[in-house]
Amino acid sequence: MLSACSPSENQALAAEPSVPVVSSTSVTKPVPVYRGNFLKDAAALAKAEHDLKTLPRFHGKSLKFFDNIVFFSGPRPRIELDIQNPENPERIDHYVYWQGTWRRNDILRKPPPPESLNIAQHLTPLSQVRFADVAVVAKEWEQKARSVNAVETDAYYVSFVYLRSENKHFWHTATIEAIGAQYYLSFHTDKTVWEFKKL
Repeated sequence: MLSACSPSENQALAAEPSVPVVSSTSVTKPVPVYRGNFLKDAAALAKAEHDLKTLPRFHGKSLKFFDNIVFFSGPRPRIELDIQNPENPERIDHYVYWQGTWRRNDILRKPPPPESLNIAQHLTPLSQVRFADVAVVAKEWEQKARSVNAVETDAYYVSFVYLRSENKHFWHTATIEAIGAQYYLSFHTDKTVWEFKKL
């Protein structure tokens, strides 16, 4: 099972300064910083998914992502994922959605994998994921957090993960931190609870 992230770890990740990125399109005007909890905004999440799939380099192509997709709220709400380059299948590119824009980040691009790595085993069709489902998962996480009097009850981290050892896709969430206790919560792809347990 994956190691769940603590609030302090994920809030630190969410607060990291923006890294330089390479974009195929230039932004002509500044985009306002997102207000509210991005993870609970189904419309904003759906728009991010649509915008990714309709980027000029991806339009009309079947996309596959590598291992997982990570969604953050907090000071720097964003989405991060690695996508197989449609023109060069051996290349995995890192993409970040931030302030309403998708950017390819060449600095964080995965290096060419070793010959021993079967890339196909790490790929999932992007069509299998609905970004708007994050809002359902985030709200359920908050309900569970409140039920155990957690220190943090505002969802800030969700990821869609492929667990190769069990050949299973699922929704992974941040560890729920309560006074003197920690809880792990994950969901099946249909957004029903898979595990909710005290660690």
